[in-house]
Amino acid sequence: MSDRADHIGHGEATGFVRRAPLAVLVLLAVLLAPARPAMALDDIANLKGMGVVAAGQVKRLDCPMSGRFDCNSWPTNFLKFEYENICFATDPGTCGAYCKGILATDKSKSVYFFESLPGGDLAQRRARGYECPPGF
Repeated sequence: MSDRADHIGHGEATGFVRRAPLAVLVLLAVLLAPARPAMALDDIANLKGMGVVAAGQVKRLDCPMSGRFDCNSWPTNFLKFEYENICFATDPGTCGAYCKGILATDKSKSVYFFESLPGGDLAQRRARGYECPPGF
């Protein structure tokens, strides 16, 4: 074989070796991805002993630009149960425009929102109760 053929073969092996760590990382990411939703199953057990305040469809309340409300003091990730006058805020990233969930309190009166995730799992997040603004 020519020197060129030997060089090409060597380059392919080197390229494979360089890509191997990336392939391992991708494989690990794929294998670990299902573990994230499975961890949410633990949050269902956290409901035991809590008092359920409300459950059902939740919608996001964005501050209207009409000037009727002070948007600088509007809570981040402000949510309201669609058919009840119960409002609360959670950490950003919880619930899109709409979601389903359960609002509950523990014995120390801390408030938690259990968001329903795809597949029926629940993810527990701290919540803060707020008075619902008029007209919402």
